[in-house]
Amino acid sequence: MIRRDLLDQLPVRRALPALRRALDADGTAVLVAPPGTGKTTLVPLVLAGLLDQDAPARRVVVAEPRR
Repeated sequence: MIRRDLLDQLPVRRALPALRRALDADGTAVLVAPPGTGKTTLVPLVLAGLLDQDAPARRVVVAEPRR
């Protein structure tokens, strides 16, 4: 079950329009943001088209560096 109410509160949501524009223009993008902003929680779901039925399906690769 996807808790949309919680996903809407993640700070990274504000970066999604710019991220989509970059992907539409160039086909690739790198998102850098502090821990806890929702990069690995929200962004892959949005970009893969899993939260919006009208969104195109995309392949998403998530790289998570570990310290």
